[in-house]
Amino acid sequence: MLRIAMKLLTGLASSLTVATVLFASPLAADRQTQPFFPVDDIRPGMTAVGRTVFGGDQIEEFQVHILGVLRNIAAPQRDLILARLEGGPLAHTGVIAGMSGSPVYINGRLVGAVSYSLGSFPKEPIAGITPIGEMIGAVGSLGSARGPGGDMSLTWPATPAAVFGALERIAMVSGSRIGGLGGVSVQGPASLLDFAPALRPIGAAMVMSGVDPSVDRELRKALNLPAGDQAPASGGASRAASPLRPGDPIGMALIRGDLDMGATGTVTHVDGSRVYAFGHPFLNLGPTTMVMTQARVFTVLPSLDSSMKIATLGPAVGTMTQDRATAVAGILGPEPPQVALSVTLRSAREAERRLQFKVLHDQTLTPLFTYVAVLNALAAYQRQTGPLSVGVSGEVSFGDAGRVAIDDMFSGEGAAAQAAAAAIAPVGIGATNEFRPALADRVDLTITVTETQNAATIERVWLDTTRPKFGATHQLNVLLRDYRGGTETVTMPVAMPAHATGPLTLVVGDAPTLQGLEDRDIKPGRATSWSALLTRMNATRRNNRIYVRLVSASPGTVVGGEALPSLPASVRTILDEDKTVATSPVSKTVVGAWEQRMNRAVRGSRELTLTLTSK
Repeated sequence: MLRIAMKLLTGLASSLTVATVLFASPLAADRQTQPFFPVDDIRPGMTAVGRTVFGGDQIEEFQVHILGVLRNIAAPQRDLILARLEGGPLAHTGVIAGMSGSPVYINGRLVGAVSYSLGSFPKEPIAGITPIGEMIGAVGSLGSARGPGGDMSLTWPATPAAVFGALERIAMVSGSRIGGLGGVSVQGPASLLDFAPALRPIGAAMVMSGVDPSVDRELRKALNLPAGDQAPASGGASRAASPLRPGDPIGMALIRGDLDMGATGTVTHVDGSRVYAFGHPFLNLGPTTMVMTQARVFTVLPSLDSSMKIATLGPAVGTMTQDRATAVAGILGPEPPQVALSVTLRSAREAERRLQFKVLHDQTLTPLFTYVAVLNALAAYQRQTGPLSVGVSGEVSFGDAGRVAIDDMFSGEGAAAQAAAAAIAPVGIGATNEFRPALADRVDLTITVTETQNAATIERVWLDTTRPKFGATHQLNVLLRDYRGGTETVTMPVAMPAHATGPLTLVVGDAPTLQGLEDRDIKPGRATSWSALLTRMNATRRNNRIYVRLVSASPGTVVGGEALPSLPASVRTILDEDKTVATSPVSKTVVGAWEQRMNRAVRGSRELTLTLTSK
């Protein structure tokens, strides 16, 4: 009897066990087999494993001791896992710039990416881990595009201060410490939430090679990079292109070629062709098209302030398409379109030198970093003090959308920066135009530098007659004087109009004089189409020109950006009533226009008052 009862109880227990397994196994199996470890299952005291590269190509493991979860720490429903890191060089270096994105696993399941550091001069490597679910959720679709607009646009040609100021604003609003670690100190926290103000994104380890010290200083200041020899450098080659693995170093390129600039971090997760990294933003651009590269870590540079990986960009392996608050992400495959920038430097001191660059395609960043590349090329091979004369020629290509010719001359202090800005102005104007997407695909420049003042001033102008006639062609004489007192007389034929009322003013001047005249009196209006804007960029006033304008005091009308003199009242009325045509009255009109190209910069202006006769 007892045996029968025991068998019944045993059978009942077995049945209950089977039933329990049957009912519990779907949920339990689901939680155990999912590739990611849920944040809700994280408990203090858990031990995890992280992976990163401290040097070379070898992925190394380090230990991660979970301290807890900071809820709603960066934003509503955005959590951060707090942990103490151990292993490798971490005891001596603390959390390392460049290891952001390093994946962390519990029982083989991905938790997230090492992405935040704590405090200034910490004695232990305390880090924040961005949950992988938040990384994937923030990135969403990898193929979206950023719309036009933004408050980072500049007026081109831009000054160096304006360009580096724009880069500084981008770095400030990015939400990421690009250059390294740091943050405020923590004084006696009472709970985990007291750590929150001291948490800062670890920061991407910036890569800069081939940068002249003068440009380097401005970039470091703008991008909040460490000064002196603490900044990451690059050089050498990476291993041959191969699929990226979690824990591998990864790069995002701003400029490649004879100047390398970008950021390196660590791969967190690879899902087919999708790659997730960093665990925090780079520049927080949203949709982007930076080149995704492999990277090589040479070593770790320990520092009490900010340890960092010394790394270099490697071969391109795809496109970074998203730069979001909790991750950067992209697609493995072909590299995206870029600006092919070629700069040929000529001077009497050394042989001709040709530099090649590729600059990322981005509405905001393309003009800025194209300018940086050109300015750096000049700074690296020309003196930084004393007057220079810089001639720049070439072409900016927008592919099928058209081309802009470059032909200008600058002389004096600051000539190099002015030449770089003028050469890149079409890139900036095209990138921010309101009519159509127009990022330059190619920029070819030839820059000729002499260490002298190659400029002349307009001293005097006169005609070959004192009685100019309607419809006649007369010779205009322009006396130029260089900075050492030498003179040159330039002769230009000028054709008088067949009909004109009242006295006329013959203005002979440099580019700023003509621009001021047009802005003040002629008011050409703004371009109303891409083709009109392209025409206007090709008609940009150049410093190596003598400009001559014959101006009438009679009123005119600007129609679609073009000034038309002395329109009949009936025509003006029709145009004014047509709301599809942009018109505006002007007090003066140009009835004759000529220019003469010179092999030097031209300055100054002179005017002649003419009264035409019929005899």
